[in-house]
Amino acid sequence: MVKLPYFFICCLLLIILWLLSHHPSCSPYMSTIRGTQFSHIPPEYSGLSSLLKEAASEDNTVIITMVDREWAKPASLLDLFLESFRIGERTKHLLNHLIVVALDNQALRYCRLAHPRCYLHRSSGNKIGSINPDGLLAGWNKKALVKEILELGYNMIFTEADVIWLRNPLMHCHPLNSVSVACGFSSSYQQHVTAENTGGFFYARSNEITIDMFKILNVERVLYPSTGNQSFCDIVKREDVIRGLNMKVTYLDDDNFVRFCQPNRQNQSEITTIHASCYDDTKSKVQYLELLLQDRKI
Repeated sequence: MVKLPYFFICCLLLIILWLLSHHPSCSPYMSTIRGTQFSHIPPEYSGLSSLLKEAASEDNTVIITMVDREWAKPASLLDLFLESFRIGERTKHLLNHLIVVALDNQALRYCRLAHPRCYLHRSSGNKIGSINPDGLLAGWNKKALVKEILELGYNMIFTEADVIWLRNPLMHCHPLNSVSVACGFSSSYQQHVTAENTGGFFYARSNEITIDMFKILNVERVLYPSTGNQSFCDIVKREDVIRGLNMKVTYLDDDNFVRFCQPNRQNQSEITTIHASCYDDTKSKVQYLELLLQDRKI
C-alpha cells in the first residue's frame, strides 16, 4: 500500500509543473515535457473527436474497447465481443455507442470490416509489431486514452474485448459516483483485489476528480515506471487516491460481473458480463467464449 504523503507529492509536482508551464522563461523546456508526458495532448486527429460525437449517448457516454492484431481477425475475440452485444438482453443498441480502439494497422483494417466506429491509437500505431491489450504498453495507452476522453467531456465505459456482454451493465453503475468498477467484490463478502480478478469493466464520469486521478497516474508513470501496468482495480483500491481526491467508487458485484475462474453461479439470470481473465492465451479465451455464446443462442 502506498502511503498518503506519496499522493500529495504527486499533487505538488503537478502544481509545480503547471506553474512552470506558465512562466515565459521556462516555455522552451516545458514544451518538450508537454509533448511527452504531462500536459493535455490534443486529439491526434479529427477522427477521434468526430467518433466521440457520433458514438455518444444522450448523457454523453461512450463505450471503449481495445484490440490488437491477435484480438481482431476472423473468428477472433473481437467477433465474439460484438456478437455478444447483438444477442444479449437490451445490449444491441449499445453498439451505437461503441468505439473499438486498434493498437496496430492490421487490427484497424479488420475492425473496419466488423464495426463502423474504429480508431487507431496513433501512439501505438508507429511501433513495430503487435502490442497485446493485456501488456505493459497497452496499460499505458489505456490510461492515456481514458484521460483524453474524460478531458473532452465524455463519460466512458472501458471494457476489455475478452468480455462478453449478456445483459446491459449500465443499470448497475451508480449515477452519482465518479467510478464504477468490477473488481471481484461480492455483496456477501469482500476479497483482495488484484489485476487477475478484475471483471474487465470500468465506468468513469467526466469530472475534476476522475481527470485529476489520471493526471496523477501519468506523473507516477514518469517517476515510477513500474506502476504503469496497474489495473483499474489496483488503482481504485488505493487509499491514498480515494482519500486524497474524495472519490466515491461503486464496486460492482461479482454475482453480476463474472470471471471464468469463479464457481458456477446458481442464478444465471443475474450475470451481466463474463470476463475471460483466467486464461492467458488468446486461443483458450476464444474457445471458451465461443462455447458460452453458443449456449446462449440455444
